[in-house]
Amino acid sequence: MKSTLQLQLTRTSFDKNYSPKPNSRNTTNLVNLAKDPAKRESNINLFFSIINRKINRYLGEDNANNERYKIKIEILTTWAKFHQSNFELFPISEMLHANLLDTKTNTIINGPYGFNLSSYIRDYDFNVILPKILKDKMTKDIETFGDLHGILYQLQFRDLSNLGVLDFSAITAISVSSNKTYYRSGKVHPVLGIEYYEIGEPSSTSLYFKKMGLDVTYYMSEGMVAPLAYYHRKNDLETRDKLDLVLLISVMDTIQKIYRPEIYAAKEAAGIIFNPSLNNTQFSRPQIYYDRHERDQILTAQQSLFVQTNFLKPYQHQLKELVEEFRRHCDG
Repeated sequence: MKSTLQLQLTRTSFDKNYSPKPNSRNTTNLVNLAKDPAKRESNINLFFSIINRKINRYLGEDNANNERYKIKIEILTTWAKFHQSNFELFPISEMLHANLLDTKTNTIINGPYGFNLSSYIRDYDFNVILPKILKDKMTKDIETFGDLHGILYQLQFRDLSNLGVLDFSAITAISVSSNKTYYRSGKVHPVLGIEYYEIGEPSSTSLYFKKMGLDVTYYMSEGMVAPLAYYHRKNDLETRDKLDLVLLISVMDTIQKIYRPEIYAAKEAAGIIFNPSLNNTQFSRPQIYYDRHERDQILTAQQSLFVQTNFLKPYQHQLKELVEEFRRHCDG
């Protein structure tokens, strides 16, 4: 592709010294944990403590005290800019990169990309565009829903684009939908655990991720009470190294216990047939405070306006050309 688009990558350590930046996407799960200065350090310390306990239970070999491994997390932010533009870099996505410190050998083990995917453009698509499509029953527009976001996501990876800034493919894990029913398939993976599958038409989220080149698979690993929805490239989940999967499970089950405790901290585990519900009252309330109301009711609207004003509207022509160029590139 000979695009006028430029991408840049920045890395930010997420640790007890982390504090959100002015341009941080405030609905990002890790930003939410850290936004209150009075609770920031205790939230982050407890967050890492929970994750490290999970990791050490999974990696129990030669690990008598279950304290051998400690996770290290970076926030990867991909920024976009067009050539010959006075426009400042715009953050098109954030994901995580996790490494593991082996305290016994004092070595760092490189881990995967992905985990939690954050995107201003996805906020806009789901909070502005999709409601209009569903309200007005615009079937033609639903076919192109998510095209721009899907293209920008794929352009981040060096093996897919000469604009890429990321070396490896990513796997994202999110909550299952409370509007769907899931069934056990009978398949059990040695690390990922029990596989589930979804009945019925694909969700808007699954179709949206499909535009990003990602399939969805559902697994509930040992010690979990509900499956996670893993979004990944074809054949890029079950074949991953054990370490990659352990880090993915440990981080994302912890995040979902905080964000969706009604499902992931439920007192009863998912059975053969699973209908996740946010109305469930039988769950353990998390010790880490998470302002879900502000995230769902206030911040998403603010962020949708932000991306519309600062990226989508002023660069609508360049973005349209980018989509058309990408399609020609794929067809060629």
